Amino acid sequence: MLPSGQELRLSLKGAWLLLFNRPEGMSYFDLSLPGFWRSFGVVVFLLPAFFITSIAEWQLILAETGLAAEDLPAEAYWLAQSLNFGIDWVTFPFLFALLAGHLGYSRTFVPFIIARNWASLISTAPYALAALLYVTGAIPAGIMVLFSLAGLMVVAWYHFRVARIALGATVSAATGIVILDFVLSLLISELSGRLLGF
Repeated sequence: MLPSGQELRLSLKGAWLLLFNRPEGMSYFDLSLPGFWRSFGVVVFLLPAFFITSIAEWQLILAETGLAAEDLPAEAYWLAQSLNFGIDWVTFPFLFALLAGHLGYSRTFVPFIIARNWASLISTAPYALAALLYVTGAIPAGIMVLFSLAGLMVVAWYHFRVARIALGATVSAATGIVILDFVLSLLISELSGRLLGF
């Protein structure tokens, strides 16, 4: 089931407050078990960002390699991107569910994943904006990459704050969780690309 419009509005407000290190943002999420499962429906709202960033990556590959569009298998590219997007969305929550009890976060696991899922709407904004500017020709590839790197640092700090507030994690634990999330995403991207020859 997808989140309602009201839940979307409230949860976005909560995610925005977390960005500014305001713990009261957690009160805007539905922290129930149904709210947990609905938070995975956020993926639908991420699709526009997924498409624009994928198009930007496609154009960047062509620009860097000097290949023509017909020289790259578009079907394989989009399959790799879709696999990467889908698997990445569920892998970290699944892995962290296995680790949460051992790490002492069984009680705060559900609120954390809910907050993380909703925070992804804000996390994707810097990448989507840079990609859109690049695709429309407003900025060159180099500027897009710089924007994306700057966005990565902001997003890492944001996810660190989410882990600190939603999980009640220590600084070192929150740092480790952010690194784990980032490394998993890199591995999934690499494996899905290699699987289809990218």
